[in-house]
Amino acid sequence: MRNRKSGEKSKNIILSLLVCFLSIFCLLSCGLEAFYYLDFLPDGEYRDLNYASIQLTPRSDDGYTAPSDYFNNFIVFYRIYISSELITGRIDTAEQRSLINATLNSDYNSLNSLTDKTSTTVNTSNLETTFFNRRYFMLNLEEADINMVLSNSSRNNTLEFSFSTIPGERPTLILNGTAYTMQRANMGPGLNFTPRPDRYFLNHADLINTANVTNEINADTATNTRQDLRYTYVSMYIAASGTSHEMPPRTIYSQPTFVGIFILANAN
Repeated sequence: MRNRKSGEKSKNIILSLLVCFLSIFCLLSCGLEAFYYLDFLPDGEYRDLNYASIQLTPRSDDGYTAPSDYFNNFIVFYRIYISSELITGRIDTAEQRSLINATLNSDYNSLNSLTDKTSTTVNTSNLETTFFNRRYFMLNLEEADINMVLSNSSRNNTLEFSFSTIPGERPTLILNGTAYTMQRANMGPGLNFTPRPDRYFLNHADLINTANVTNEINADTATNTRQDLRYTYVSMYIAASGTSHEMPPRTIYSQPTFVGIFILANAN
């Protein structure tokens, strides 16, 4: 009888220890969430209104290499601004941005905190939504998938943004000596639109026309209330995009890096 009671007592102790172990394990595992992080791209060379380059080499390998390789590709956000002012050189000041378009300066100031590389509190979990709320869309390429062009094979190479001053010459994205014609977006989160006069980054009467700045037409363009509108500029940012390893997976982003502000050549 005593041996039987002793055996039952031992079973109860083992069972209790097992329950405690499982409880502690669940508490620890359920309370911990994997930390996903993609390091940012350092600032590039913003030369003037026609050229910028950026080295596609993150400050560190965090998120880009095994075992924490969640990186998919780099993404470029842009917005076009209608203006009455012709600015030369490089756009560096609030006064210059405001002269071009008051909305440009407002957008720049709003997004500037995201590009602050000294900050440890920047939240990029909804980066695409943040840019879309400022009417920034993702850059496309003609006859090429930009996500493939700017995938892992593009890392550690120089990416160039070239905006010609020659009328009709379309701006290009240059990687490893290959030039890709830039194209405007025609969609965003929950939005489809038809860019006028077309999807090329060229100054045109249809692009300057503020009546075309709607959700259905030139949704990627900021209007202007000034008179004598005749110029258009584009502002660009670049960031890294990846996919988490959790279930279900989610999109993760690095901090964005400001590329530059460029002037669009006339279509003809």
